Formats: sequence, C-alpha cells, structure tokens
Amino acid sequence: MRLIEKSIFPIFLIFIFWLPIPLGSNRPLAWSFNEIWIALLLIACLFNYSFEHWKNCLIKGKLVIIPIALITCWSFIQSIPQLGITQDPSLVFVSAIKSLHYFQFCLIALVLINTPKKLKLLAVVMVSSGICQGFYAGVILLLNLDHSIVFNLPLGNRASGSFVYHNHLANFLMLNLCIGFGLLIAQLDSSHKNGLRNITKQFLAVLLTDKAFVRLGLVIMVIALVLTRSRMGNMAFFIALTVGCVLLLLFYKPKPKSVYVLIISLFIIDTFIVSQWFGLEKVKQRLIETSLESESRDDVVRYSLVAIQERPLTGFGAGTFYSTFPSYNQGKVKLFYDHAHNDYIQFTLESGLVMVSILGVMILVAAQRAFYAFKNRRNRLMKGIGLSSMMAIIGMLIHMSVDFPLQAPATTLYFLLCLLMGHWSNSMPSLVTRSKYS
Repeated sequence: MRLIEKSIFPIFLIFIFWLPIPLGSNRPLAWSFNEIWIALLLIACLFNYSFEHWKNCLIKGKLVIIPIALITCWSFIQSIPQLGITQDPSLVFVSAIKSLHYFQFCLIALVLINTPKKLKLLAVVMVSSGICQGFYAGVILLLNLDHSIVFNLPLGNRASGSFVYHNHLANFLMLNLCIGFGLLIAQLDSSHKNGLRNITKQFLAVLLTDKAFVRLGLVIMVIALVLTRSRMGNMAFFIALTVGCVLLLLFYKPKPKSVYVLIISLFIIDTFIVSQWFGLEKVKQRLIETSLESESRDDVVRYSLVAIQERPLTGFGAGTFYSTFPSYNQGKVKLFYDHAHNDYIQFTLESGLVMVSILGVMILVAAQRAFYAFKNRRNRLMKGIGLSSMMAIIGMLIHMSVDFPLQAPATTLYFLLCLLMGHWSNSMPSLVTRSKYS
C-alpha cells in the first residue's frame, strides 16, 4: 500500500505530460484510454487516502468540483431518450462520460496537490509538456516535412505539434506560457540594490542561472505559438501577457528591480526579436486580411443564436452541435461546421444558459481567487501561480470567443488545472514561518 501511495503522484504527473501527445487526446481511442487511466488512479486514491484528507481537499476545491459535477449530471440527464431533450442521446452520453472523466480528474488533482512542492512540480511538468510540444511543432514545420514524424499526419504551413488542429496547439502553448511566466515570478530576485552592475547581473541571471530552463522554454513556446499562425491564439497570449505585466507593476510588493528586468526581457526578446525572426508579420497579415463579411463563421453564430432562442434553458444536448446546426442553417453556410468556432455559443446551444452561467461563475471566481492570492500572498510561489492562473483564464476567455479550444480534452484538462491553481494559490499554506509569510 505504501508503494502504491508513493506511485500515485508520479503517475498523475506522467498523465499530465502525456495528455497532448495522442493528437491532443481528441480521438476516441485516446480519450477512452485516458478515462481508464484516470478511473484507476481515482480508485487508488480512494483506497490510499483517508476520509479526512479527502474532505479537507475537496472543501478547498468545492467551487470547481460542484459546477463540474452539475454539468456532468445534466449531461447524463440530457442523454435519457425518454426525456426528449436531444435527438442524438448516444452523442450526449459520450459527452457525459467525458464530463465524468473531467470530474474524476479534478478530484484526483485536489487530493494529490496539497503542498507547495507538489504545486510547483505540477507547474513544471505542465510547462515541460508545453516546451516539448513547442519544440516538436517548430522542428517538423521548419524541416518542411509533408507528414508528421509520430502519427504520419499531413502537415500544412502552420505548426500543430501532436495536435491535429493548429489553434488547439496555440491555446495549449498559451496556457503553458502563462504558467511559465508565473514560475519566473516565483523565482524573482528580492534584491533592491541599484546600479548598472547589479541590473546587468540580474538580467544575466534571468537568462543563465537556474531560471534558464523556464526562460528558454518560454522562448521555444513563443516561437511555436507564432508558427501556428493563429490570430486569436497569439493575440490572447500577448493580451494576457500585457495584463500580467501591468498587474505585476501595480500590485507586486515589495517590487525588486528584477521585476523590471523580467518584463523588459520578455517584451524585447520574445515579442520583438524572436517573433520577428519566426514570422510574426504573417500573423499580423492574417489579422489585417480577416473580414467577417468574407468568412462564414459569423453566419454560424447568427444561426446558432436562433437555435438557442428555441431552447435557451435546456439546450440540445452536450456534443450535438454538428448534428443540430444543419437544421438551422439557412443556406448561406456552405462549409461543414462540426463546431461553432465560438465556445460560448456552442456550450449555450448544447447545455443551456443555466449550465453555462454556472460554469461562467466558476471561472470568474477562480480568477478572483487568483488575483487575491497574487495581490495579498507574500509567498512568491503563490503570487506567481496566482498571476499565471489569472493570465491563463484571460487568455482562454479571449480565445473561446472565436474558436473551440475547450473541445480538445488536453486543453480542457490543462485549463481545469489553471482554475484549480487559482484556488490553490489562495488557500494552500506556505509551510513557512508566519512571521515572514502568510
């Protein structure tokens, strides 16, 4: 039993790293395998942790667990054929199983991540996964390969890594870039010494000391993000980064000189040098050339709103957008859309306004807790994790407005971890003397 208990957390971290590898876990075989993996881990946790431990951990994460439980129950209710909520109960049942998988995943995360050391390890594994995805995506694109090395998928002119859809990779990188930024905040030098020599020393420390792994990783992920040519993926990250830097300048106290060094290095090295080398201009050009009149996505949203007005409260069933939308397509949309390219619209159409409102409150509360932790905690790790969680939420909320990042299990589970991090950063004890930290 002792050996099993020691193995649970490493196995969970391996699962975190594994998530994006099998095509973003966005294929039936991949998510079925993951569901079995998590179910077995949950059983192991049930047998190896006491009721008191479960109770204490779940109380701290109840504002994430309860909404996920509600949406899971509602999905199962929608799948009951006799209720007549959906015309495709089998699809809804598959989505309900996915929601149950997400719920189990959150339960395990809450039970296992209960110390700052484990929280930092989780963040490091997430960033490491993002770095590997970024490196793999960049290399296979720059080599001009016709097919991917691992899954032999046809490749275009945009980086997609082990994801099928380049925008899913962009969202995944955005989340991990935010977490990596938080890790850099946690490692800030607390020195307040002035002078050119000390500033130069701090600048080199960001690049060459133990921070080098995270710093270099951020550069790799920024390169890959630009290579995805994702308009809103890039915009979401740079808006989140700008908001994070502004909050850092306004609320990080005491403010060491290394804060300014970090911000300058981020914008100079990442934004203006690396991005220019690897094609930021192409992303800008795609933004300029984008026209709502020339795209059909606005028509998809418009017709979806008509469907929502028909069933605003109950929705048409989780996972049934592509089978529901054709009935409301008035002929202007010629292409086949299996997703709405707007997660707000798609979730509302499928699950109804009540469930979407509950999920919205869950996200906003997590952002509020993360901001409170960043502003008021004195422990640097908790401040960094709080800020990174809030940045990830901002980036996701932006990206969701024009795409479907939460339809890929890998990005969904990473985002759920970001929400949990917002709560952990606010409530997790620092395990240091109270006279110095709170």
